[in-house]
Amino acid sequence: MTDNSTYSPTAPTHVPTGVPGLDAVLKGGLLPRAVYIVQGGPGEGKTILANQICYSWAARGERSLYVTLLAETHHRLLRHLQNMRFMDNQFAGTSVVYESAFDILRTDGLEGILRYLTRNGKRQQASLIVIDGLFALEENAASERAFREFINDLSIYADVVGCTILLLTNSKRDSGSPEFTMVDGWLHLGSDEDQFRTYRYLQVRKFRGSDFISGRHMSSITSDGFRVFPRLEAVTGDLQSANMCDERLSTGVAGLDDIIQGGIPFSSTTLLVGPTGVGKTTLGLSFICESSEAEPGLIFGFYEDAHRLRRRAKALGLELGAMIDSGVVEVVHHSPTELLQDQLAEEIIEEVRRRGVKRLFIDGIDAFKQAAVNEQRLGRFVSTLTAILRCEGVTTVFTAELAEIVGGEHGLQFAAVSAIAENIILLRYAELESRLYRTLAILKMRESGFDPYVYEFYLGEGGFKLGGRMERTEGVVTGQPHRQTLTGGRDA
Repeated sequence: MTDNSTYSPTAPTHVPTGVPGLDAVLKGGLLPRAVYIVQGGPGEGKTILANQICYSWAARGERSLYVTLLAETHHRLLRHLQNMRFMDNQFAGTSVVYESAFDILRTDGLEGILRYLTRNGKRQQASLIVIDGLFALEENAASERAFREFINDLSIYADVVGCTILLLTNSKRDSGSPEFTMVDGWLHLGSDEDQFRTYRYLQVRKFRGSDFISGRHMSSITSDGFRVFPRLEAVTGDLQSANMCDERLSTGVAGLDDIIQGGIPFSSTTLLVGPTGVGKTTLGLSFICESSEAEPGLIFGFYEDAHRLRRRAKALGLELGAMIDSGVVEVVHHSPTELLQDQLAEEIIEEVRRRGVKRLFIDGIDAFKQAAVNEQRLGRFVSTLTAILRCEGVTTVFTAELAEIVGGEHGLQFAAVSAIAENIILLRYAELESRLYRTLAILKMRESGFDPYVYEFYLGEGGFKLGGRMERTEGVVTGQPHRQTLTGGRDA
């Protein structure tokens, strides 16, 4: 007869790790009474990750035992951790206890390690035990069977005592090895190269007793510690749409508002596409300068910092500087270097939610392509980001670069993200009769009418000003402008 008296239908509660992003991937954190392997090569962040979890648990009143099976001294280990912000010296040696079992392993083998853990885990009242150097146990096992029995005994110990155990290893053994089949979870830390760039990632290979988000998730190690950036499109879940309304938000350009029936639709995304220098950023600044305390604004850019934007806006007669000083508008600037696209998206969403941003100007959507490790994700990524922003009630304007400045034998070419934008405004140069014109055309306004004409516009002390319709002109949108011929004294 089977004894079911200890069976409980209630699922165990996840325990947060305290590592940013990791709990989202694990759908809440680690499970108690479980054994996890954290695998990765040298320098991948295993020690930092484990210590970060220990100190996060210590801040909640939990105690941890960190056991090393290597010859490295704890003094050296702690010295390297001092640069990490999560490191709190008040917990070192009290709530987070470091001990070495290197000599015990050499003299008493795996059985000695089990006795040591049983004795010291109870003495320290540890709810978390970290064993740094699982590969040393593999090397000291008398046989594969002995190692398998050790992992099994370790799992029984964790369940009986009620603690969580992390096993850190740089072993390259794979899923066919017994330790991976017997433990409750397996986290893999790795790194790869994208041409000249090296990037880190975390992957959950196994997580018994709970759902998790599979696949690779980009990660980073900074002075803040280990951080995971879950794939945006994988963690969104069911989005709650913002309350829709017929409100229109002014572009800051009176004539432009008129031809799009009063402004940009509420909670929509608008793409300003055009060649370099044509006026995309100026139009975006005009939009953001309509912000107010009721509609806070955010500029998220990659090419011009707050100081340069202030100077540009001042030359255009826009009151951006005063808005920044008052806190109505904030500027977040990142150089388009080696940032990760999920990292950028997290920052945008955090800033939006922190201030309740309603007007967002992203100057340089192309930077997300540069930040992408896999460009095939770009469409899904941008689609998810814009969906989140719409659900937050944010009206977003972002710019995209058009390759051809004037003309171009390949005609009009857009990035794949243009299919995601609800509204598209095309800004182009047109050379006519040895004069260079700036032109504007509305290519798309979802759920709204607009004037289907090409307009001339000007940039100057008054900012972005819309002129009149282009007359007797064709081919502007395709980059091959030319004048129509007169017929019978009238326009053709």
